[in-house]
Amino acid sequence: MAGWLERFEGAGLVGRVGLLAGGAVRLAATAAEKAIDRAASIAVEAQTAFRKEMDPNVSDATILDETDERPARR
Repeated sequence: MAGWLERFEGAGLVGRVGLLAGGAVRLAATAAEKAIDRAASIAVEAQTAFRKEMDPNVSDATILDETDERPARR
């Protein structure tokens, strides 16, 4: 990071703006990449869950107990 800081301090106004803009673009690209990776993993998890539901060896959920009482809100 010292190399970047040295370049920033030695740069003129246009150079500083360019360095800051480059950092902002890099930050945005990293955020977009992480969002895309997360969306892809959610899609894979959803597809896996869907395929499990299609498995004839998996039984449907059953209701074990019903009650009319709701838990108190805090």
